[in-house]
Amino acid sequence: MPKHFRAYSTGLIVILAMSSFFASAQLKTDKGPSLKAQADTLMAHEDYAGALVLYDKIIQATKFKAPEDYAVFYNRAYCKYGLAQYADALKDVNQYLDKVPDEQARLLRLYINQELGDTAAQLEDLDIFMAANPASTQLLRWRASVLMQADRYAAAKKDIRQLLVYEPGPEVKSYLGLCYFYEDDLDSALVIFDEVIASDPAFIQTYLYAGSLCLDEDQYDAALFYIDKGLKQEPTNRTLIFYKGIALVEKKNTTEGCRWLTKAFEAGEDDAAAYLKQYCYGDN
Repeated sequence: MPKHFRAYSTGLIVILAMSSFFASAQLKTDKGPSLKAQADTLMAHEDYAGALVLYDKIIQATKFKAPEDYAVFYNRAYCKYGLAQYADALKDVNQYLDKVPDEQARLLRLYINQELGDTAAQLEDLDIFMAANPASTQLLRWRASVLMQADRYAAAKKDIRQLLVYEPGPEVKSYLGLCYFYEDDLDSALVIFDEVIASDPAFIQTYLYAGSLCLDEDQYDAALFYIDKGLKQEPTNRTLIFYKGIALVEKKNTTEGCRWLTKAFEAGEDDAAAYLKQYCYGDN
């Protein structure tokens, strides 16, 4: 499953990163630098291993009488996330959220479950965020990406169509085409790609999508149709050059195909080497 949407999730952290959490988490002012202050400083400097040692000590010594006491579990979860200890980070952030319904912690849990590949858990939290921010294009993008990863293409298309109301453009509409393809409906996917090309012919990614999907379906003439149109827009695009070489050798036009594969390899397309070996130079 392609992860084209995944990059959009990173932006949401900016919305919440300056929330009141860190201020509210430091309610007590000690005369000297407290263990928590030291841990928070290490965490702020991304010394997660050092901060984790101190947070462990704080948790062992805390009786957890008030909800704010549980903030240390969020901090420890954040450090474990930074150290790629995702399963343990999830336990800590869940323990915090059981006591404090904190938006920042829910966002952290989203990132943790993204790393764990738990699409159901991600969608549960994204639905909560969407309920509070139904017009958020960033959240729509994020949820659509997770729905695609979960193979829930009908629901993903619904989010993408809603997103197109707010952000019409070739990139988002191309994702709609991908959904149709992954529903085994290449014809509908190509209709979408044709519409994108007609309205935004300079958007190269559409030709890459259409060309590669046609190659996947062994539709080599259709692949060449989109590849050649893309090369008219960007003649030096090495991926399109590579795709053209593949399509030609698959159509038994070996001499011309090898010429394009060589051109792609010389342009830096390392994947062309295997095709050159198989189709152009033999296995020896």
